[in-house]
Amino acid sequence: MKRYMDEQTVAALSRGAMYLGSGGGGDVKLTELMAKRAIRENGPVPLLSPFHVPDEAWVIPVAIMGSTTIFSEHLPSGSELKKVVETIENEKHIAASAVTGLEIGGMNALTPVIAAALTNLPLLDADGMGRAFPELQMTTYHGFGVKASPAVIANRPSKTHLLLSDENTDIEKQARILVTSLGGWAAIACYPMQGWQMREAGILQTYTLTIRLGEALSAAMDAHDVMEKMQQVFQKSIYGKPVKLLEGKIVDLQRNIIEGTLKGSLVVEGSGAYIGEYLSVFFHNEYLLVQKHNATLVTVPDLICVLDEETGYPLSVEELENHGKVWVIAIPSPFLLQTAKMLDVVGPMQFGIAERFIPMEERIKPNDNEG
Repeated sequence: MKRYMDEQTVAALSRGAMYLGSGGGGDVKLTELMAKRAIRENGPVPLLSPFHVPDEAWVIPVAIMGSTTIFSEHLPSGSELKKVVETIENEKHIAASAVTGLEIGGMNALTPVIAAALTNLPLLDADGMGRAFPELQMTTYHGFGVKASPAVIANRPSKTHLLLSDENTDIEKQARILVTSLGGWAAIACYPMQGWQMREAGILQTYTLTIRLGEALSAAMDAHDVMEKMQQVFQKSIYGKPVKLLEGKIVDLQRNIIEGTLKGSLVVEGSGAYIGEYLSVFFHNEYLLVQKHNATLVTVPDLICVLDEETGYPLSVEELENHGKVWVIAIPSPFLLQTAKMLDVVGPMQFGIAERFIPMEERIKPNDNEG
């Protein structure tokens, strides 16, 4: 049965995507409002299963790239997303059968919904990250051999920029330079692929999962409630069961802007059942590493979240405050991200962490720190 995304579904997607941002991915509020408006004006968006796409049908991933702060100050119309899809179609002489996402964490879970509504195309139920990552090549699409080129960038519907290269990392470099010259943000379409490629290279059915997560969390009252509902949703998914690592107070926060990105760490001092315990969380746009007494508990690509104790809402690295009362939790990443191909793209070494990835389930004892 085909599912359609309406304004209520978009609200659930937005709520769930906050948690999959792992501290990054940008604020969902603006893209949520844009997606709701696009649906109100153009009708509900069909959510298409990857298993119902013909092998030869073309799918085009879309996203917003650049500074989320500048993006929120220079309001887009949404038609930039439509334009980059249409330009890819013209460049490759194809007709897209669907659009899909680059990342399901944060604001870019919503941008494909906007593009789908404005182009009257279905949204394919998949993405290339299963969370948020900072760079274009940090996708399963890249890891499994899909070319990012041709890529198209625009932050005005009247003007598009075509990027061509056989190297996906070169597309990332070109795109960063161009986005900066355009004022700090732009819509992008890249990694055009066919249905058979999407089924091999995508992380499938992440939209359905994220919507289900958002629906489950819609009535959650605090961190206890959020954690319980997250465990119920994730343990029946391609992710693993979330684990609570610590609850307590942020007692040290180091945060610096380095080459346009937020890099730093926080220390959480345990309270309640965790008195006497300390966790260090390191981040670079997203939370990447958790250590306890210098022993590693969790590393990227597994997801790390810092929740506000009172509301259960996930805190981005920008929102952290000294003395804030928080929970630190971790979620096992989809297995596809843990394969050797993908660890070469999004493993700890790619973020300057000098150790190999070990799944959090192997580092944390069963029933350890649950609650």
